[in-house]
Amino acid sequence: MEFPAGEPHGFCLPAPAARRKMKPLKMVLGVLLLILFLANCSGKGKAVNTLPPADKQFLSEVRYIISKKEIKIFKNTPAEEREKFIEEFWKQRDPSPSTEENEFRDEYYRRIEQANHLFREGSSGWLSDRGRMYILLGEPERRDVFPSGYSFYEPPVEIWYYGGFPVVFIDNNREGIYRLEPGSVRRLSMINAAQQQLKPEGINRNVRQFDFALTMVYRGSGEAKLLMEVPYRVVNLIQNNKTGAYETQLKLSVNISGPKGKKVLEKEALHSVTVSEDKLAKLGKSFTIEFPFQLSAGKYTAQVTMENTADRSQARKKIDFKL
Repeated sequence: MEFPAGEPHGFCLPAPAARRKMKPLKMVLGVLLLILFLANCSGKGKAVNTLPPADKQFLSEVRYIISKKEIKIFKNTPAEEREKFIEEFWKQRDPSPSTEENEFRDEYYRRIEQANHLFREGSSGWLSDRGRMYILLGEPERRDVFPSGYSFYEPPVEIWYYGGFPVVFIDNNREGIYRLEPGSVRRLSMINAAQQQLKPEGINRNVRQFDFALTMVYRGSGEAKLLMEVPYRVVNLIQNNKTGAYETQLKLSVNISGPKGKKVLEKEALHSVTVSEDKLAKLGKSFTIEFPFQLSAGKYTAQVTMENTADRSQARKKIDFKL
């Protein structure tokens, strides 16, 4: 979408039905992006000095949404494990982890591309104030442009509206470089304070890739069971304020298909994990979840998806077997 200069104007929005469908996800993504930026907007420049080019590029691209703690973890992560960190970074922000797509990441990079197209201030529009707000908040519901300011001979002004909330940009030097007006910065901070509960936690622990090992045990007469071995070290447990125990629930989705991919069994189940505080130091390396079933003779493929409800991390495994 082009932003033509000239008289005040508004955006051409999609049809009402389409807009209603798109608006909730975009609004949530915009608020999350904004909150992450406002809470973590300082102290990030020194992180990229000694990193290889690919890692510098990643930190540069996510500068608006990465926390100082995550930067520190990234720098201390061995080079060969940084790809896992990046995967975990985006997974923590995925609003729909049960799907293959990551809407948050896709929308974030789409906005960077659009900002570079729309705001050509210097070499990179996405680094300008207008580009930054476009990335964090998305397209405004209305955009008013005043090329001569509010009255004659005043600096050019733009006002973007999000649900009645105005964001003001001023080109004080008349060079085509618009800066965020200080009053808008204060109002954005007030929104941040009111919406802190929506902020994703991000990566707040050592990088541990949630995973499990999948095997199948045949018991005869068509009876078998899937065994899922889960290392304790990759499971994020949350302390229960009432009991003091550390706990979570693992959500299992099991799909077994026969020849030509025809589904013969589909089931979901919850497995509770609870560890008392005095037993934390005595845990074994892993625990095993069993999933028994019975099928007629034949060749099958089982696909298991496991989600930790504490942090919504997921892992998927597939195994072929014959009964």
